[in-house]
Amino acid sequence: MKNKKLSHNGLQGSVTSVMAALLCILIGLFVGFLVLLAINPAHAWADGFVRILKGGFHDAPYGVGKELANAAPLIMTGLSVGFAFKTGLFNIGAAGQYTLGAYGALYCAIMLKLPWFVCLLAAAILGGLWGAIPGFFKAYFNINEVITSIMFNWIGLYLVNELIYQNGTGPMYDVRNTRTINISKNADYAQSIIPDFGLNKLFQTNSTTIAIFLAAVVAILIWVVLNKTTFGYELKAVGLNKSAARYAGINEKKNIILSMAIAGALAGFGAGLFYLSNVFNYYLRNDGSQRRAGAGSVIGNLCDIALNITLVLALDMGTRGAALSTALGQIITIAIYLPGFFGQKHTLRFALPRGRWLVPALSALKAGMATSVQYLYQMIFFLVCNNLLIRLGGETAVAVFDVIQNTSYLILYLFEGTGRAMQPILSTYQGEHNRQGMRNTVRLGFTAGLTVGGALIALVELWPAGMCLLFGIAGSASEALACTALRLYGAGALFAGINILLCNYYQACENEKPSFLLETLRGAVLLIPLTFICYVLGLQRFWLLFLLTEAGSLAVFLLLGLGGRYKKAELPEERIFQRTILSNAEDVMDVCRELEAFCEVWGADMKQQMFSTMTVEELGMAILKHGFQGRTDGYLQLTAIMDESGVLELHLRDDATTFNPFALDTSRASRDEAFDMDGMGVLVIKKRAKEFFYRRYQGFNTLIIKI
Repeated sequence: MKNKKLSHNGLQGSVTSVMAALLCILIGLFVGFLVLLAINPAHAWADGFVRILKGGFHDAPYGVGKELANAAPLIMTGLSVGFAFKTGLFNIGAAGQYTLGAYGALYCAIMLKLPWFVCLLAAAILGGLWGAIPGFFKAYFNINEVITSIMFNWIGLYLVNELIYQNGTGPMYDVRNTRTINISKNADYAQSIIPDFGLNKLFQTNSTTIAIFLAAVVAILIWVVLNKTTFGYELKAVGLNKSAARYAGINEKKNIILSMAIAGALAGFGAGLFYLSNVFNYYLRNDGSQRRAGAGSVIGNLCDIALNITLVLALDMGTRGAALSTALGQIITIAIYLPGFFGQKHTLRFALPRGRWLVPALSALKAGMATSVQYLYQMIFFLVCNNLLIRLGGETAVAVFDVIQNTSYLILYLFEGTGRAMQPILSTYQGEHNRQGMRNTVRLGFTAGLTVGGALIALVELWPAGMCLLFGIAGSASEALACTALRLYGAGALFAGINILLCNYYQACENEKPSFLLETLRGAVLLIPLTFICYVLGLQRFWLLFLLTEAGSLAVFLLLGLGGRYKKAELPEERIFQRTILSNAEDVMDVCRELEAFCEVWGADMKQQMFSTMTVEELGMAILKHGFQGRTDGYLQLTAIMDESGVLELHLRDDATTFNPFALDTSRASRDEAFDMDGMGVLVIKKRAKEFFYRRYQGFNTLIIKI
C-alpha cells in the first residue's frame, strides 16, 4: 500500500512538472505575441506568430534541416543548465562558456587545421575551464554561482573580443569579404568540418550535419552518468545536502567544481557543434540587431516575472521556483539571441593576435576597464555583504538582500539599456566631432532613462509589498523589513541610474578615466567602508547603504570636477569638413572638389589629396549604385577630419539599404577579361588606406577610412 502511495505521489509530481513546463511555454508564447503586436501589428500574426509556430516546417525540407542544425547547440546549452540544476546548482553562465568553446573550436580549425573531433574536444575543455571558475568561488567562498556565472558571461565576451578582432588584420579574418574565413568553401579546412553523411543533400542545405545526433548521444551519456553511476550519485548528493554529503565522506568542494566544469564543457561542446557545422557563412555583429536584442531582453525579463508568479505563487515552489524562473528567463533570452548569429550582417570577427597587437589590445582593455572592474567590485561586495548580513540578521537579512538585488536588476537594467543604446550613437558622433549631435543624444538618453527608471522607482516606493509578492516573501517574517529596505534602496536607485548613464557617456566619448573613477567610487572606495559603517548601525538602518553610496559617489564626482578634469582637448572646428551629399552623382563630384581644397589648406600633399578625393568618389558612386538602387530621396553625410599629425580621417554615413562597399567582389578587378571598375576602386582603397571599417547601426551604414 505504501509503494502504491509513493508511486501515485511520483506520478502526480511528474504530471505537475509537465503541466508547469507547458504553462511556461504558453506564457512565453503569449508574451512574445504581445511584443510582436507592439513592434509591428500588421505582420504580428501571419508573418510573425504563425511563422514561429511552424518553425522549420514553413520552408521544408530546407527549414527542417536548418532547425536540426540550430537545435544541436541549443540542446547542449540547455543540457548544460539542466545538468547543473540536477546537481543543485544554477549555471547561468552557459553563454560565456559557449563563447569560450566557440573560440577553442575555431582556433583549432582555422589555425591548427585539426580534425573536427579534436576541435570539439578543445571547445569542451575551454567551456569546462570557464565553468569551473564559478564552481571554485561557490565551493571555497560560498559565492552564489548565479551571480558569478552571469559576471563571467560578460568577462568571457570581452576576453574573446580582445583575442579575435585586431582591426581586421587577424589571420582568421577575411578582409575581402569583411568576415571570418569561410571554412566550408576552403578545402584546407575540410577535415575540421563535422561530416554530414548525406544530410545536406536530403534537406537541401549546407549546414545539416551529424551534430544533432552527437548532441543526442551526449544527452544520453549525461543521463547514464547522473542516474547509473556512483559519480553521478555523489554529484546529486552534494547538490541536495552538502553537510550530509560531507558526513558520508564525499568531497563536496571537488564535486561542486566538477559539476560546474561539466556544465561548462557541455555548453562549450554545443558551441563547437554550432561553429564546426557547414554553416560558417555567418559571423557575429556588434550592431544592426537592435530589435532582436531589445526583444530578447524584454521577453526574457517578462517571462522571468511571469514564471516567478506561476512557480512561486501558483505552484508554491518557493525559492526553488524563483531560482528556476530566473534560469528559464535567461534561457529564453539566449534562445532569442542565438538565431541572430545566423545572419549575414555581423561585424564581430574571429582573429588571432599577430604583429604589433599588444598596444591596441591594451588600449581596448583600458577603454573597457570601467565596465570590467564593476564586476570585480560586485564580487567583493557580495562576499563581504553576505557575511555581515548573516551575522546581523541571519537568513531573514539575506532573503531581504536577495529581494533588493532582484529589484535592482529590474530598475538598473533600464538605465544600463539606455546607456548602452546611447553608446554607439555617441561614439559615432564623437568620431565625427559632431558636438551638437552628442548633446542631443545625451539629452534624449538622460530624459528617457530618468523618466522610465523614475516611474519604476516610484512604483517601488509606493508599493514595496508588490516586490515582496513578486519574489515570493509576501506574508513571511521578512516582508516588513523588506518593505523598509526597498524604500531606502529606491531613494538611492535614482542616483545609481544617473551614475550609470554618466559612466556610459564617458566610455562612449573615449574618456575612460572619469568612468573608471566613478565606478571605483561607487563600487569600492565608498561602498565597502559604508558597508561596515551601516553594519554597525543595525539591521533596520543597514539599507541606507545604497543611498549613501550612490548619492555620495555622485557628489564626490561632481564636487571634485572629475568629469571635466580629464576631458580631452577638442579639435578646432576649422579642421573638420562636413557636407551632405544628395543621391546624385553631381553632388558627389562637387563635394570631392571642395574636399580637395580643404586638404590643400591643411598642408596635405598631392598624393593625399588625390587619394582622399578618389576614395570619396569611388565609395560615393558605389553607394549610389548598390545602396540606393535608384532612390532619389537618400543622402550621404561626409565628415573629413585632418588632425595635427597630418592623418586624414573620412567618415561616410548613409541611409541606404544594408550595403558594405568593402564586401564588393574585388577578385575580378585584376583580371583583364573581366574588368570590374567598382571592384578596382575598392581594391585600391583597401591597399592604400591606413585603416578602413564598416558597420551598420540604427538604419545607417557607416564607413571610416584613415588616409
